[in-house]
Amino acid sequence: MHAAELMSRIIRAKYQQLCPECGERMTESDKVCENGVIFVWYRCSRDGCKGQWLQKIRQQPATFGVVANPAYALK
Repeated sequence: MHAAELMSRIIRAKYQQLCPECGERMTESDKVCENGVIFVWYRCSRDGCKGQWLQKIRQQPATFGVVANPAYALK
């Protein structure tokens, strides 16, 4: 397999949830949150294909701030 073909498969799996093995649509099979990171497992929806993909998503820290209330605006 050439590097360009491998990279194309990785990009399709990551951004379009397409199986890197056969190109079929992948479905979410499991989701786990550990230490502020969400791990999502995808598996191929095609019978007989063993394609899978793990996506790692960092959670954004919660931000708290003052929201201006127009009811209290100076007149």
